[in-house]
Amino acid sequence: MLKRYCLMMSVLLICLGMLLTAAAQASPVGTFLQVEGRVDLLKGAKLPATDVKAQDGVEVGDVVRTKSDSRAQIKFVDNTVLTIAPESRVTVEEFMFDAAKGERKATLGVLRGLVHTAVEKVYPVAEPDFIMKTHTAVLGVRGTRWYTRILPIGTDVYTEDDKGTKLETKSIFPEVPGVQILTGLQYTRLGWFVPQTMAMNITPQDLIILQKQMKTGIGSSGRIGAGPSHAAGMPKPPLAPMYTGEPSLIENLSSGAYV
Repeated sequence: MLKRYCLMMSVLLICLGMLLTAAAQASPVGTFLQVEGRVDLLKGAKLPATDVKAQDGVEVGDVVRTKSDSRAQIKFVDNTVLTIAPESRVTVEEFMFDAAKGERKATLGVLRGLVHTAVEKVYPVAEPDFIMKTHTAVLGVRGTRWYTRILPIGTDVYTEDDKGTKLETKSIFPEVPGVQILTGLQYTRLGWFVPQTMAMNITPQDLIILQKQMKTGIGSSGRIGAGPSHAAGMPKPPLAPMYTGEPSLIENLSSGAYV
């Protein structure tokens, strides 16, 4: 009888834990501060999409989509603010935050377009507790403000001029080595199966085009699979070495020339 009782209690505790976990995952982890134009949400990454408005909640597993001439701004429970440009797509893969314990485990995915992220809270942890992923990059955040811009050939990352800026960047492909730490006003590109470019210093003026694109969008250049594109006036990144057997790519962001 005692063994049966203990077994029943164990099963009940497991079920209770699963219910609490499910409830926590279903709780909003962010709120739409601003919504302009048409912005929709795929709950649990599933159709049908529902239009959103200011003060609506965002949960783990949701996908946010902005249409043409549409923008959105989300404030997460840790006070991180994500601003999403037109024609962009973002997914909330996981988000756990315990202010009392100073613990956070957050992962966002940028699938398309352009976003600006401001992570205000920094905790003394061994590994980054706030991660942003794209089709080519993994960004480990330790407190900073930066732009993430999706291109068919890779991911462009630009940091703002903030004291204490520290953004860890590496390829999403395990076979591509190399990790960098970007500080304030720096740029790098992470491409398909190639080492990322060296960190390049930029100026506040170099961010003006990005600030404009936060309002207008970046068009087809932010769609994976679209043809090569460039942003006129953007800084030219250093030439990144390619893996043996891969064709060389020479890119000039100011001219849009590709070889």
